[in-house]
Amino acid sequence: MKSHKRYHLHTYLISMNLKTLSFCLLLITSFFDAHAQVEYLRLSPAQKISQRVGATDVTIEFSRPLMKDRKIFGGLVPYDKLWRTGANENTTIAFDHRVKIGDTEVSEGKYALITKPSIDHWEIYFYMDTDNMGLPNPIDSTKLIYLTKVDVQLLENIEEVLVINIYDITEISASLGISWDHTHVDIPISFYTQEAMEKKINQEFKQNIMDYSIASAYYSQRGIHLEKAKELIELVMELKESPNAWDYNAYGLILEQVGKKEEAIKSYKLSLQMAKETSNAYLISENERLLKEILK
Repeated sequence: MKSHKRYHLHTYLISMNLKTLSFCLLLITSFFDAHAQVEYLRLSPAQKISQRVGATDVTIEFSRPLMKDRKIFGGLVPYDKLWRTGANENTTIAFDHRVKIGDTEVSEGKYALITKPSIDHWEIYFYMDTDNMGLPNPIDSTKLIYLTKVDVQLLENIEEVLVINIYDITEISASLGISWDHTHVDIPISFYTQEAMEKKINQEFKQNIMDYSIASAYYSQRGIHLEKAKELIELVMELKESPNAWDYNAYGLILEQVGKKEEAIKSYKLSLQMAKETSNAYLISENERLLKEILK
């Protein structure tokens, strides 16, 4: 009888140990599964830059390696060989409208930025695949787009960490800058702002006062589609319960542009009156200037 009890106790203990072991294994597995989802600490910090140029959104994502007392160009980054232009995954650049880089047309989309540094110049490339760790191996020449060649500029101060940014921004152009160590290059980009804005107006604008105002002002400031600009500002004023001094000023500008001088004068005068009531010094001065010019 005692032997029988010992057998059951032994069986129970084995069963309990197996359950305990299974539970521990489950905990360990869960721990590693959970931690596998946590992004590891990067030695080259990741950065994302978003910049609107004109009506085009530009987004750059890259990892920023440090010098760490290393020789960079001609050392860590060999001359005259393709470079991934950063660390870790591909450095990428995306445009939501077509652009021109150097003399090359580039369709909207996302690209890997690949460069070929030399002592006095760099060659700039885009690659159509963007999900590589480093350079594609092998590189598919049909997916590699040569863009332009740019001169190297020497920096007085060292850039310890790789810098990629967008600057020298106008409505239709910008520079893509890459700096590291004592080396800097500028890559000129041209933007089709009017085309991009027309696309946004036709496809993305909602039927509301704000978007009507933006489109009307855009057309008026550039002297294009003036009848459409007039139609849109009239819609704005119709939808508002009480058009304000800014509305009448904008309306006056468009009326003058389409040759309706007398109506423009009335609109400027009404805007001036409303500006005086609210002590808007800028609009008072602007309407007085416009009236003086139109009444010459």
